[in-house]
Amino acid sequence: MKKNSLTSGNIGKALLLFVLPLIAGSLIQQLYTTVDAIIVGQFTGKVGLASIDSVHTLFKFPINFMNGLATGATIMISGYFGAKDKKGLHCAVRTALLLAGILGIICAVVGIIFSPWLLKIMSVPKEIHAEALIYCRIYMGGIWAMILYNMMAGVLRAFGDSKNPLYVLLVCSVVNIVADLILVGFFHAGVGGAAAATVLSQIVSVVFTAYLLMKSDFLEENIGIRTMGICKEHMGMMIKKGFPLALQSMLFPIANSIVQASVNTMGTDSIAAWGICDKLDLLIWLVADSMGPVLTTYTAQNLGAGKSERVKKGAFVGTGLSVVAVGIISIVLYFGAGLIGPLFIDQKDVPTLIPLVIKYMQMMAPFFAFYDVAEALSGACCGLGETLVPMITTMITICLFRVAGIWFVLPRFDTMECIVWIYIASWIVSGVAFIILYLIKVHKIHQKKETTLAS
Repeated sequence: MKKNSLTSGNIGKALLLFVLPLIAGSLIQQLYTTVDAIIVGQFTGKVGLASIDSVHTLFKFPINFMNGLATGATIMISGYFGAKDKKGLHCAVRTALLLAGILGIICAVVGIIFSPWLLKIMSVPKEIHAEALIYCRIYMGGIWAMILYNMMAGVLRAFGDSKNPLYVLLVCSVVNIVADLILVGFFHAGVGGAAAATVLSQIVSVVFTAYLLMKSDFLEENIGIRTMGICKEHMGMMIKKGFPLALQSMLFPIANSIVQASVNTMGTDSIAAWGICDKLDLLIWLVADSMGPVLTTYTAQNLGAGKSERVKKGAFVGTGLSVVAVGIISIVLYFGAGLIGPLFIDQKDVPTLIPLVIKYMQMMAPFFAFYDVAEALSGACCGLGETLVPMITTMITICLFRVAGIWFVLPRFDTMECIVWIYIASWIVSGVAFIILYLIKVHKIHQKKETTLAS
């Protein structure tokens, strides 16, 4: 049980070794998504590409929701792992995997049946409706594999193992690209072939991850179909911890869609410049969004092991490492946006768009660290077993704050700069809120420990 445990040894080294594979995995996912789009665009043209883009947002909702439940399972399993509670660990893992499988199949069936209705909601144009429907139904048909893989990967990360999920992603990416080239490029299967390639790669990821779990050193009992079963207690715990995170994951794209709608009213140049900024600051989000889950697992393991001092040190070290990394990237973006930005656009558009990119990036760069702090400490709070309050905090300081800014502040100024400042203000408010929340939570745990010792 000690091989991947985060409950001993140098904290900074342990966190770095855990977070780097997560960042690398996210980069690989971004890369193969980009390559996927290039292949589809090359062989199916703009109709195929538009068909995929028109419905891709749909898939984020079930996947994000289930990822939230997976995080809830990770918190629960990490606690059992840290406490070395073998019985609780086995029961929690079996419950998490079976529940993911059942919900994944339900999502697939519902998605296939209601695909035409979903396309209607998305206002998919008639000229690409047929292609989009094919893609949507095939993709939805295989969404169970994505959901199950994410849960199994979450279980491995709960054990402190972030390397094997990375290796699986590498294999999955190669399979997806090769399948795209064969189905779309050679057999001319169009968007249906692209969807099938994605589903195939996800099924491969399920097979590999299932093998890793069955051979895991952390589970003394083999995990298989015959040993599957749901423990009501653990299912309740997983839903209690995971549902707020699932809801939070769904609120983010809704709030950002409202903001994007406002950006779309600012003219083509502002839309394009904002899109370039989104590409430039990708590493910011990868670092910030990776440290959160790392601190969730780390905190849950050490809390389960009864190491409260190590919990506090870990949150400080992890947040510090993340802020340093984000700070370096922010400096590069502040001074280098004008040099990197032209790589993403036609040279004829450089004189018009790059000055806007530089302006927006230099406004945002000094404040990225606030978002980073919020994500890191949100993960730490979740690891302490508190998911409802972080969800409410994120909903108020990020989602509602941005929407309120768009509705009440933007009409008075009606500039792209105002939208940028709304983003910045939400980061600052969120960062400060999570610092206060974490300090309060840790103080309560310390008081509880002192009371227990006194009695």
